[in-house]
Amino acid sequence: MKGMNHQKLNHHVEQLKQGDLSVFDAVYDMTRVGVYYTILTIVKDIGLTEDLMQETYLKMLDSLPRYRKRHQFQAWLNTIAKNLAINTYNKRKREQPVDQDADPSVFGVTHDQQEKAYALQELLAVLNEEEKIVVIRFVVLEEKHKDIAKHLGKPVGTVTWMYQNALKKMRRKAGEEDDES
Repeated sequence: MKGMNHQKLNHHVEQLKQGDLSVFDAVYDMTRVGVYYTILTIVKDIGLTEDLMQETYLKMLDSLPRYRKRHQFQAWLNTIAKNLAINTYNKRKREQPVDQDADPSVFGVTHDQQEKAYALQELLAVLNEEEKIVVIRFVVLEEKHKDIAKHLGKPVGTVTWMYQNALKKMRRKAGEEDDES
């Protein structure tokens, strides 16, 4: 997240901590993309992702008094989302999956949004887990390669190479899909 937005987000979070719920929508708008893709990469289900986003923000509101400013809020919130997604994934991996195409209106996703999400899932599917993390953190969360490298415990050069390699894989995949059309 860019500097000015980061400051604005921190300000809104402080207001939220003081009980000012009028800034919740602003906090949600500034963080929802990162939360969405954090969850989606784990559960790989659009409908479930939407449900877990709601749970994430409810849990965030409950846990907000324990949030300390020394932590980056988006990273803290993404950790809540990741933990909820992992717990849900582990609980559901033995269950029968739901057909999202049966009634997309149930999931609150338009056909166009659903197609884009599926296309993104297809592109991300060619990546290993670390490459997905690098791409999502760089593109969606707008983190710098050095911050991603620190998170992964890898040299910056390795993370840069992983990002470039992931882009090549996704371009190849997108090219294959265009050829099939």
